[in-house]
Amino acid sequence: MSTASTKKSLIALLVCLLLCLTSIAGTRYMMTDGGKVEVNDLKIAIDTGDIVRFLEYRPVNATAESPVPAVVYSPGNDSTAESARLVASELARRGFAVYVLDLLSAGHSSESTGASPTYGFAELIDYVYYNLPYIDSSRIGIAGYSKGGGNVVRVMTDYGEEQRNSPETYEKKVSAALILAPPYSPLDDLATGINLGFGAGLYDPYSRLGFKDVPGYWPGDLSVKTEMKEVVNLGVPGTFSEEDLLDPNVKVEIGHVYGSYEENNGRVIYNPEDSTHGSGMISSAFIRDTVTFFSDTLGAPNPIDPSNQNYQILMAFSALGLLAVLALTVPVALLLLQVPVFAGLRRPAQAPVTGLQSKKDWAIFIVASLIGGFVPPIMAPVIIQQTSKIFSLTGQGTTGSVFVYGVSNNVVVWMMFSSLFLLAMFLLFHNLIHKKNGVKLSDYHLKVSLPDVGRILLLGVVVVVLCHSVVWFADFFFKVDFRLVDLAVSVMKWSHLKASLVYVPFFILYWCINSLIMNGCNRFKGMSEGLNLFLCVLCNVLGIIVVVAVYYTILYTTGVGIGAFSNWKAYMMLCYMILSATAGTIINRKVYNATSSIYLGPVIFGTLITLINTAVYTLPA
Repeated sequence: MSTASTKKSLIALLVCLLLCLTSIAGTRYMMTDGGKVEVNDLKIAIDTGDIVRFLEYRPVNATAESPVPAVVYSPGNDSTAESARLVASELARRGFAVYVLDLLSAGHSSESTGASPTYGFAELIDYVYYNLPYIDSSRIGIAGYSKGGGNVVRVMTDYGEEQRNSPETYEKKVSAALILAPPYSPLDDLATGINLGFGAGLYDPYSRLGFKDVPGYWPGDLSVKTEMKEVVNLGVPGTFSEEDLLDPNVKVEIGHVYGSYEENNGRVIYNPEDSTHGSGMISSAFIRDTVTFFSDTLGAPNPIDPSNQNYQILMAFSALGLLAVLALTVPVALLLLQVPVFAGLRRPAQAPVTGLQSKKDWAIFIVASLIGGFVPPIMAPVIIQQTSKIFSLTGQGTTGSVFVYGVSNNVVVWMMFSSLFLLAMFLLFHNLIHKKNGVKLSDYHLKVSLPDVGRILLLGVVVVVLCHSVVWFADFFFKVDFRLVDLAVSVMKWSHLKASLVYVPFFILYWCINSLIMNGCNRFKGMSEGLNLFLCVLCNVLGIIVVVAVYYTILYTTGVGIGAFSNWKAYMMLCYMILSATAGTIINRKVYNATSSIYLGPVIFGTLITLINTAVYTLPA
């Protein structure tokens, strides 16, 4: 590598590290509200001996002499405590102490799903109620999203059972409960005397699941649902008559408080218009409604208008770090190529030897690229439905004893289909275009020596470890990670890392095939590097962007999207794939240009993106 190239790589390295530090500082500042809130990473042992890890957002002015209200929050499935960072920070800046756990089987809590029916949520509520003198135990609220909302229902049902069967020993531990976007089930058995809110997004499939269909009305409109009227009646009997319950023209007023918070029979229904299920944790309306509910029921020590939100800045700082860590791989890899043990890999790519020489060639390229770009995302909802057949011997679950991550299994199944399909497209395109121009398969640098295999694998590990050391630094000193909602690069336990590594070969295989196409087949003579790289990125993301856009356009037009209710998971996966595909294409090309290897970039990026995709550790639950 020339002196100029080395200098360029060093500058890029410093810029990436500066962006990481900016992300760390900005994320920490926003999480702590400029030093007004302490963020503590804590653990408690429950009766079974299992460990529940949680984050505490504690206002610095919370003392035994001046206790503050608290909100205990349960994230959903395939989420961790950090996933609720946005809403937690908005509550904390208003003076609430906030507690968000890693559910048992997730994150840094114990890998035990049977130790607690609520995966540690009920135990955390007890801990806050009984053990923290700076918490006003008469003003504790609970909330949860998705599976976390189900945890709130389970806790409130257990309280209701104790309230009815053992009134002499019943303790009122919470005074407000907010249930957000779980699959709906009847709430008749919940404890009484506790203010209750229920919410699900207008475009959320869970606004339909469990509810009776109301013909002629928007599918996710909770205002016309009989079940929501019944929820109001449970707190304020007689609000809706028997005739009203079945009459969709008699509606629940969204956001209106029925009953009285002062009398602890308040009922309120939320139906945010900016939320699907996957976007609920970043929904401005949901965060506003959550802040409103607890400010009204518990009293906010630091009243701030619920619409005054700065979580978007926090989200941007966190995402900046994620992008910076991905970008960091390139200068680190290029600089390591100067180390003697890796110097043998330094073989700068030569200029492309062939190109698109006629209109027919261009037509074939465009058609092949459109087929290769559109078929995999179109097939995604169908393909991930096969996950259970592949990873579960019973065919009923989406995980197995080795492949323990449900969401990652969906990704892997889709990627393996995509790999085979793209490989077939590559062979077809090669035979139609490049072969006639004298290009042989060997010209794509498919052959690799055994010593180079060792160097590639070792360099991949070193690059990932060095880049991940920034994450360890951020976590150890500042208790932050880098993320875009649940697409995160964060610190793992050793057991988590071991379980994640089984996915690495699948991600590497996909990116090797992708690299073969983008860095071998799609490098065209006479085309500038910048234009060629843009074209490769476009080949990888255009189909995904269009398919996602069509799905969400139909969702926002009809309220139901395309196909089965569970398809939203496939389209959320594709949303994240837009970022992954863009980053992977660029990183692989930069590494290829320095090494002529179609394998090194995929080993580096494939390993790192595996850790990102498996950062949320969730066993079958």
